[in-house]
Amino acid sequence: MKTTILKNASIYINGNTQVGSLIIKHGKISKILLDNKSSNEEYRSRSKRNHIEIDCHGRLVIPGLIDIHSHLRDMGQSEKETFLTGTKAAAYSGITTVFTMPNTIPPANNLNQIKLWLKKAKSNSYIDVGLIAGFPDNFDDFKIKKMIKKSIIGFKIYPHKPLNRIDWTNKEIINQLFDVSSKYNIPIFIHPEWPLTEDEKKYLQNEINSKKVNLLELYDKVKSGDKELRYVKFIIGNYIEYVKENHRESQRYPIIHFCHISTKKSYEYIRTIQLTDKSFKISMEITPHHLLLSNNIKLENPNIGKVDPPLRDQEDQSFLYNQFKKGDLNIIASDHAPHTLNEKSTGFFDAPSGFPEFETYSLILLDKVLNNEIELKYLVQTCSENPALNFHLKDKGFIKEGYQADLIIIEKVDPYKINPDNFKSKAKFSPYKDFWIITSLWKVFFKGMEVNKEKITPKGKIIKIEF
Repeated sequence: MKTTILKNASIYINGNTQVGSLIIKHGKISKILLDNKSSNEEYRSRSKRNHIEIDCHGRLVIPGLIDIHSHLRDMGQSEKETFLTGTKAAAYSGITTVFTMPNTIPPANNLNQIKLWLKKAKSNSYIDVGLIAGFPDNFDDFKIKKMIKKSIIGFKIYPHKPLNRIDWTNKEIINQLFDVSSKYNIPIFIHPEWPLTEDEKKYLQNEINSKKVNLLELYDKVKSGDKELRYVKFIIGNYIEYVKENHRESQRYPIIHFCHISTKKSYEYIRTIQLTDKSFKISMEITPHHLLLSNNIKLENPNIGKVDPPLRDQEDQSFLYNQFKKGDLNIIASDHAPHTLNEKSTGFFDAPSGFPEFETYSLILLDKVLNNEIELKYLVQTCSENPALNFHLKDKGFIKEGYQADLIIIEKVDPYKINPDNFKSKAKFSPYKDFWIITSLWKVFFKGMEVNKEKITPKGKIIKIEF
């Protein structure tokens, strides 16, 4: 493999940008040469012809993004997305590592399904993929251990819509959940939502049928932020009690990650707990859509904006965005959730929740950076560095010598509109349709290979982590 030299680049290193060159060998960043022309010339003369030079013309270079929450589908839902289409969409978007969730068909919560999942992912991924499984029935320890050995790097629970018959509102079961996390030192990903009652479901259906309401505001009202907060408090209350009663060393505390926190109250509650006892292994993510969109968005088809948790009001959205501006978010994750347009064209109650986010996520957030609304360091921290540190992803998330050469080269261009017809994802729709941006991803490198181009071979691996 030839050496690649990215020269005349504006490189993001240690919180600042510095002009220099990156030398890439065998998929790694072998050397960083900062603003030193003589060193660059000497290196090139020693390399002779056995290298490729790419002149970045002062373009910005940052680490590849690490998206810890997505739905790559396949497994009975290939009409929505596959590992091939999903990871290509991610690669074109500067996302070089992605975790995928277990609500496949059938769910990825048993050993046979995990084996099929692995087989699908292994030869069909353009980037590195981490597999998050559902729990098997009855917390069978033998099955859990086998699943972890098969490269599972976390477990996901859906209290509002369990993948099996487990009741995630039962305190004893939550303690079993903590036991698994503590014993195997493995993270638990939590969709924090207290389940709707049957009366609430009927109310939602009746209000939708009346056709006299803003459907996105109604969805927010019924699947309220209070239900999110209630489940967050339920988990954290039991977590604190569990830690006190079991007298474990802090390194054996359960590892809890809250997915897509969407309200001010939930965020502030979790943040307070994090600051109260920094030995607690509790983290959270915010999605781009809960940072940027509210439930008063005007869409021809409101189903396009239907997502779980719902888009919230402007107060919640503005609060979360301001935390981003202040650099006080843990992690940003897309919750990329592709569906077919036919599914999104049914009645609101029947339409599935979620929309594709890979191909808007990086562009719109980087656009905020190029427009001087967000500091670059806050984007890199939440989208690359913190995910790598929080989930112990070795040699990822930073531009450092010896690290994997997962890189994005960014340029500012003339304004253009987001057009979902151009998505690499199978899902060709978006609530961001026709948003104007000035950001382009000139090149994306994964393990030193340029991956945002058509004729490439899938070279992604299944991630294995030792916590």
